[in-house]
Amino acid sequence: MIQFGKSKVFKKTYFVLLGLVCCSFIFPHCSPENESPIKEPPPPPAVTVPFPEAMYVQNGCAACHGMVGNGRGTRSHLLSNSRVPNFQDKSTYIYGSTKEAIAKTIKNGIPGTYMKAYAHMRKQEIDAVAEYIQKMQR
Repeated sequence: MIQFGKSKVFKKTYFVLLGLVCCSFIFPHCSPENESPIKEPPPPPAVTVPFPEAMYVQNGCAACHGMVGNGRGTRSHLLSNSRVPNFQDKSTYIYGSTKEAIAKTIKNGIPGTYMKAYAHMRKQEIDAVAEYIQKMQR
């Protein structure tokens, strides 16, 4: 057993120090240096894209034909020796500008051009893209 002198100041100092040591073991994560940094903002709300537009983008149509169908997509500069159809101009369609003709072109492609066949797409997806392309016409 520890013997304390008669001094009240010594006893108070001893118990204060003992209390601080105990608290440092009990509450080790309470120091300001362990506080979390500024909270991150919440994620942005989800954006819903209409099915026809989603199919147009996901299948790579926008890469060559552009988002607005003007033939100026991100890859169109790689096709400089080829004519990329401008969906806004009906005269650039090789097999016709009706929804049915566009759907047939998407499914079968255009031999001898960069327009490959998209036969792996379901009919509903092809029809959605054809409808989306037809709406770009002026």
